[in-house]
Amino acid sequence: MTIYTYRLARPDDWKIIGDLHAANWRSEYAGILPDSYLQNDVVRDRHAHWKKALGEDNGKNIFVLAFDGNALAGFAAVVSGLDAQADATLDNLHVAEAMRGGGLGRQLLAQATSRLIAKGATSLCLWAFDNNPRAIAFYKRLGARKTAEGFDPMHGANAPHTQLTWHDLDVLLAACKKENRR
Repeated sequence: MTIYTYRLARPDDWKIIGDLHAANWRSEYAGILPDSYLQNDVVRDRHAHWKKALGEDNGKNIFVLAFDGNALAGFAAVVSGLDAQADATLDNLHVAEAMRGGGLGRQLLAQATSRLIAKGATSLCLWAFDNNPRAIAFYKRLGARKTAEGFDPMHGANAPHTQLTWHDLDVLLAACKKENRR
């Protein structure tokens, strides 16, 4: 079992986060987002996104990084104020392809959830593409419930997506820890 180290993101982490984010979008969102975007623009776009997000962070958001040695193994990004239906939104949860299947996603979600609870939050939501059933199943195993559906016009796609919500973060945290012991 790999032992990861965790820390909150710093503004200068934009490149490593953007690189992992782009690599995962290329592998997971083929057929969901336009091929021209994934092949040509995704790295530049994710770098710009993370440079701005980390540079302008007001302390209300939570960006947790997991490292395997010096290599970024995954990250979780929780943003406040994106959705009126929950205290916060899980905007991103990404694990490097080589690290998947070992519980790192649950560990990152537990790290972020613990920090949310400490800030007084009680609920968390996310949006997942319907054509990403593995992600939806993962969140449902951890107790998320479908609360809305719609279409996401991201990068020229108009992909159907589903909102999943936890209304009790203590339940989510317990589910993450229970799953991690398996």
